[in-house]
Amino acid sequence: MKLENKKIEFIYWFAYYNLDSPSVRYRAKYPLDFFKKYKSVESYFIVPSYRPKGIYLFIKAYLSALFFRKPNSLIVIQRVQSHFIYSTLLKLLIRIKNQDTVYDLDDADYLEVNPKTIYFFAKNCEKISAGSKQIEKYLRQFNNRIVHTTSPTVDLEIVKANRNTILTIGWIGGFGGEHKDSLIELVFPALKELTFHLKLIVVGVLKLDDIKFIKNYFQSNSNIEIEIPLEIDWNDEVDIQKRIALFDVGLATLTNSEMQISKSGIKAKQYMNNGVPVLSTNLPENSTVIVDGVNGYFCETITDFKERLNQFYNMTDTDYLQFSKNARKSIINFDHNKYFADFEKIKNGI
Repeated sequence: MKLENKKIEFIYWFAYYNLDSPSVRYRAKYPLDFFKKYKSVESYFIVPSYRPKGIYLFIKAYLSALFFRKPNSLIVIQRVQSHFIYSTLLKLLIRIKNQDTVYDLDDADYLEVNPKTIYFFAKNCEKISAGSKQIEKYLRQFNNRIVHTTSPTVDLEIVKANRNTILTIGWIGGFGGEHKDSLIELVFPALKELTFHLKLIVVGVLKLDDIKFIKNYFQSNSNIEIEIPLEIDWNDEVDIQKRIALFDVGLATLTNSEMQISKSGIKAKQYMNNGVPVLSTNLPENSTVIVDGVNGYFCETITDFKERLNQFYNMTDTDYLQFSKNARKSIINFDHNKYFADFEKIKNGI
């Protein structure tokens, strides 16, 4: 008999990859640490590994879930999409122990890989945790017991205090694919048209060709300082947030493609988490956390980005500080408390 309205006491979390993946860090590792510290929820956090320690931890968690499952627990399968032994064993697990099993997906991976395994977990896990409304809409064809669990940020209380003397525009993330395209198509041309002194910080550029491209793109703009930090430790969340807090405005551009509108909007949330207002395209999930004219602005064209950046440049310190405060206040919509409430809803509400 299924237990209703029971407090979550334990989570078996089987991730699809290691901590190099932002999804594994922001939707698994950091939240599970928070749940343990503030919600008294213990967990097994498992990443696939061929190393002896990794294999041992997997077997320990797997056998516990299969034969000695802890009371009031959730089994979460996060983005597992392969067809190898790891996924095969997890398929067997949810076949046998289906109650309170969850498939967590925050990217439209079914568009880029063979979706057979994704569809299996979507159909056979009791419930689905979807990182965006678009993913929720898509996966509902396989399972209508689905909750939108917006990706959370880590609140380390690193908050921007004042804006810089030189307006500093920042972007963070993997510089490639449609992320790169959207910057080149919408933001970079807008920056070239600005006449005031500004700094552009791009965090996450790894390829020498991309570094050279960015510097060459703006070489005729003597008013633009370019800063491209190298050797970023993505697992050092304190350092990441300190870097973001240096921005005066954060850029969160998504293109109008199925892959991009299915993303969980973590970039915009990262900026606001540190009190940085956002300029963003008006697409999900960004539109669920950005309030136009309050904690940032939506921009659809090159002209929009140019006008809003001019606006921030000419803004009084008082008005800017209000945008910054509003951005910081927005975290109640995507912090770890909200994320935990989403998982309580998964366990008891559907």
